[in-house]
Amino acid sequence: MVIRVLGIGSISGIALSAWMYLWQQMTALKVYTLLLNVDFIPFIRQVDWNDFMLNFFHIIISWAIVLIYILLKKKRGRNRWLIGIGLSLCAACVYFPLSLLANQTVPSVDNWQAIIIWFSGHILYGLLVVKLTDLFYNGKFLGKQS
Repeated sequence: MVIRVLGIGSISGIALSAWMYLWQQMTALKVYTLLLNVDFIPFIRQVDWNDFMLNFFHIIISWAIVLIYILLKKKRGRNRWLIGIGLSLCAACVYFPLSLLANQTVPSVDNWQAIIIWFSGHILYGLLVVKLTDLFYNGKFLGKQS
């Protein structure tokens, strides 16, 4: 299970990072900067982290979300899409406190274009978690497991 959680979480998290990075490059809206922002966390903010480490922090959160998804799916079992999209939308709601807490320049809480990019990226993340979980657990990728 650990390998699957790490694989699904890493691929999904990197895809979300790429989504935000591309949109930031196309629009100049700092959605990627917001995704990787940790400047409001004591102790962590004292270090000048590079993008690789900031992305690694993001991937750790992704691993936790995937683990919660798999545990909920096993317990509830019925609607994997609702669980996946629900968890990703819960994660997307951190847009608002992250925007308010950030010390660096990030999109404001009322920037609708940034909000749409942010939430659409997280919905895609949730869809990817569901599909990758199907592939990793039911496909031939790592062998079938219940």
